Formats: sequence, C-alpha cells, structure tokens
Amino acid sequence: MKKIFHLFFMALFCFNILTLNAQNHYLIMKPALGLYGNLNLNLHTSNFQFTGTNFNNGKTGLGFSGGIIGNFPLDKTFVFSLRLGYNGLSGKVEGLNPNGSNETLDAKLDYVELTPVMQFHNLLPLRNLYFLAGLELDMPVTKKYSISGGTVNDIPDANFRAAIALGLGYVFKLTPKIYLAPEISYHHALTNVSSNTNFDSWKVSQLRFGISLTFAFGKDKGEDDGQHFLNLNMKEIRWYDKENKFYPLDRVKVEDMQYTELFPLVPYVFCEINSNAPKKGAQVIVSEAKSEEFKIEALEANAMSLNLRTLDIIGSRMLLYPDAELTITGTNDRKQEIKNKDLASQRAQFAKDYLVSRYKINPERINVRAVGLPEKPSSSNIPEGIEENRRIEFSSSNPKILEPIIIQQETQRIADPDLIEFIPEAVTLDSITNWQFELAQGRSILKTYNGTASVIPMQWYIAPNELRSDNLPIEWSLTASTNADITKSISGNIPVDYYSITRKKEEQLADKTISKFSLVLFDFDKSDISQRDMEIINNHIIPAIKFNSTVKIYGYTDIIGDEEYNRKLALRRAESVKKVLADNPKFKSVKFEVFGVGENDKIFDNTSPIGRHLSRTVQIYVITPK
Repeated sequence: MKKIFHLFFMALFCFNILTLNAQNHYLIMKPALGLYGNLNLNLHTSNFQFTGTNFNNGKTGLGFSGGIIGNFPLDKTFVFSLRLGYNGLSGKVEGLNPNGSNETLDAKLDYVELTPVMQFHNLLPLRNLYFLAGLELDMPVTKKYSISGGTVNDIPDANFRAAIALGLGYVFKLTPKIYLAPEISYHHALTNVSSNTNFDSWKVSQLRFGISLTFAFGKDKGEDDGQHFLNLNMKEIRWYDKENKFYPLDRVKVEDMQYTELFPLVPYVFCEINSNAPKKGAQVIVSEAKSEEFKIEALEANAMSLNLRTLDIIGSRMLLYPDAELTITGTNDRKQEIKNKDLASQRAQFAKDYLVSRYKINPERINVRAVGLPEKPSSSNIPEGIEENRRIEFSSSNPKILEPIIIQQETQRIADPDLIEFIPEAVTLDSITNWQFELAQGRSILKTYNGTASVIPMQWYIAPNELRSDNLPIEWSLTASTNADITKSISGNIPVDYYSITRKKEEQLADKTISKFSLVLFDFDKSDISQRDMEIINNHIIPAIKFNSTVKIYGYTDIIGDEEYNRKLALRRAESVKKVLADNPKFKSVKFEVFGVGENDKIFDNTSPIGRHLSRTVQIYVITPK
C-alpha cells in the first residue's frame, strides 16, 4: 500500500515539475459543484465467532462509491469539501468451522455516505497538489450476508459507519471554471459493521482511487474576490533625448517637413557556422525560379530591412554600372571552423554563383578570394565576435556599387519626440499569465507588445510617417491576466499637435528641413573614420550643410563590452566626425552639437550581426531653417 502512495505522489511531482511556471504562485480555487467517483479496495478485518466458525481472515474486495461533491474555498489554503453519495463496502471474511472446513461469509453492504472533508492547498511548491482530511459518515441501506452460498440473511444491528479519511489529490484546471481532480485516500474505519455480539470486531476500511469533475460558480473572470486582485496603472510615460536623458511626456508634435535619410549598406553577408550559405534571417535569397524584378526603391525604408537584400542590391547595381568589377572575399572564424579549409572559398563562390545566375553578370567581372579571419575582424574572444567573422565581404572598383541608399521625400511627417517609453505597473499577489499593450491612432493599430510574465517597460521609436496627418490622439491600452483568472484593462491617450505645411504658413511658424546620415562602418572598437566614410562625408553630408544649419552628431556602439567604455567610444566617434566637419572653413557659423550615446539607445537589433555592425555608427542630423 505504501508503494501505491509513493508511486502516485511521484507521478504528480514529475508532472508538476514539467508544467510549473517559473514563478511559484498560488493555485486559486473557486466555489464549485460536481460529481465524484471512486474505485474502492474494501479491506475487511474480522475476529468473531458465528455459528461455531471463527471468522478471523478478512479479504480485500472491490467496490464503488460516487455521488455529488461541493467545494467551498475559505482562503488560499483551506477548501471545505462536502460529498454525498453511495458507498459500496461489500466483501468477504473467511474462517474454519469446528470440523476444520473453510467457511466464507459473503457480505453485501451498501451505504449512503456523507463525508465532510477539509482540503489543504498551496502547502508545497507543487501548486496543484492538495492534502485532505475528513470524517466519513455512512447510513446502512443494504446489509445482507450468506455463509458459503447458503441462505441470505440480514446482518443484525447494522451500525452507522464512521471512518477517518486521509489522502491527497491534484487539480487540473481544464478551463477557468472546470476542474478535474484525481485523488487517492485511505478511510480508516472507527466503527464495526454491526453492534451485535455475534459480529464483534468486524470492520471495513477502504483505499479509494477516485476522480472528481467540478464546475465553478464563483465570480466571473476579471472580478476581484477580496483575496486575489490585480491593480494596473501607468506609472509614467516619458521621452528620451539623444543623451539618453528622459522627461515626462505631455504631448507629441508631428510636423510636415522635407526629410532625407541616408541608409548605410553593410558590405558583408554573414553565414551559418560551417556553411557557405547565409545565416538564417541575415539575408533574403531569392530562388532562380522567381522572376520578379528587383527594385531598390521598392524596399522598406529601414536600415535592417535594406541590409537583408545586400546581394540583390549589389546585383542590380552591377547591371547599372557594367564597367564595375567586384571582389568577393570569403572568411571563416578560425575557431569552430578552423578545420574546414575550403569553407572560405565556398562562401565567396556561393555569392558569385548567386549574382551570376540571378542577374546574368559576366563571371569575369567577379573575382573571388579566400582568407582566414577578415582583414578587420571582430573580437575572437566572445561568441558575438566569432559569429561576425563568418562572413562574405564585398569590395568594388566602382564605389557606387556599395554606396549608401538615400531616401529623399519632399514631405514627411516627423514626430517630436520620436522615442517614447511606457512604464506600466501591475500589482498582484498572484502571477501574470499574459498581457498585451496596444498603441493606436483612430482605427489604425500602430504597435502591439505582448508578454507572458511580468509587465515590462516598452520603448516605441516613432518612424517617419507612422503618425497620421491630423490631431487625433495616440491611444494606448494595457490588458493583463493572472493565474487567478482576473483580467484588468486600463487605457489612456497622448495628445498630438499636427503642423502641416499650410498651418505653418498660416501661423507664420518657422519651417525646416532635416537630413539624417549614418556613417558605417566603424570597425570593431575603433573611432577612426574610414576612407569609405570620408566619401560619405564629402559627397553627401557637406553639401547638405548650410551657413545657418545646426548639425547634431550622435555616436553609438553595439552592446559588446562595458557600458561606460562604450559611451566614451561613442563620444570619440562623434568627436572624430565633428572635427572633420568643423575644420571646413565654410562652416564657421554652423552650430555643432556632439553626443556620446553608446549602447543605451539600441537603434538596431543587437542580437544579429547586421544589427551590431549598423550600431557601430555615428548619426548626423543636419537641421536647416527654411
């Protein structure tokens, strides 16, 4: 019997470990009614003499019990459970008659039981496991016996039955209002089957294997019950400047203005470990079977998205400049790939084959070479750096093949501020099971955030043209649910001031143009301006600066390394660009502002090698009044 208890307990323990949330939290029960049923092992014990036979050998018989059950939580620990139903205790006892022959007393025992039980929940980390203790009370209905197949008689003086019940169970919440609970319990008899002296010392204890199915009728989802609650509020909505300083947000200004943005092209394609193919998610490879024409201007105006099409951008430009030659260099990380000697050349050949097959470029215009580590490698002491050294590099005799992509629009809607952070607060003794934060303007959903644990702060970068050309407020809403089936929602809005070209003229407001440039690629842990970036400065940035311009220069880094070191590195990068621009005698009246942002503002996804390379940058904003 002990083995049965141990096996049952271990099975529940293993199941719970597999399904338990990382945060230990309470299992919350609601008042519920339902049905229960048990398969019983009826454990008859006897030591009495009847008709000369000494019946001292009780047998184990099978029986059934079942009925209706009601569970009524008192708090998170105590649940009062009441069961009313049928209990079958039939079984046999054996003995020897005076002649030395075996006799069997076969008893048919049916009772109506009433069992008040106290369940004890949330006592162990196994949050669904509970213990129980109670008193079983039974009224006899059928009380028959026969001896060795003889005449069936009534058992005289059949007693009301009393037994102590001890056990444990496990709650499965099939839905927020339907509970399934397997249970094992031992019912130790306190009374004899009969008070007649002929049947003295005859008791029936039970080992029950049962299950109950109950339906909650407590408060609906989303209502507090006094014990379990969820309080949501928005602690703060704030905006950040480029120095990573934050301020309370009261409104967003949206302004129509001429806006130009230069998107850098990273001249690398990053590969899977020990593979010549691009890393998953690092490059879009279009099959030869697809015949659609590739157009750079049709791509999304986003640096990460553009750099997923490096091969296609290079291929289309090679067609545009038929005299250009291209050099493709394959590398390897010299760590996990050190034994794969041909891998670097296979990577370079993969890129060449793609350009030749998809864009029909003359193979003689493309040179391939292989090296070990790149000429300017990332750190080989960290996994991120090793990952970045598995790449295909591109260089060309014509700088236009790898030049940045410039998006210039006559009018774009620019938000000020453009980086907002929402800091919500969820207060509960339970655990958050899921939450959703949504931003909208009018009927248009702007952004959605989701989570399955704690509600966290959320940053929102407002891209050009993301907000509407009107004064509709930005509406936000936060919904969260707990494991106690409580759901709450809060909402609010942020006023928007929209300044169209017409409004600025009518109100005689100053108009301006903004040009945004990114210098890429600063080498890993370097602040020196490369020859390629000098070409960007000379060809694009200097022509955009006027005598009355304000030039704001922001330095960034990836997340590799110490945060304070990265901030200083970012500032050095920004100062290097400022020095080049400020030394130009044409810009004596130009105002320069320099900021070292570092890794605090993660302008690109640093979980990818492309995002880390794009983050090693300086962004220059040239703001010129009209």
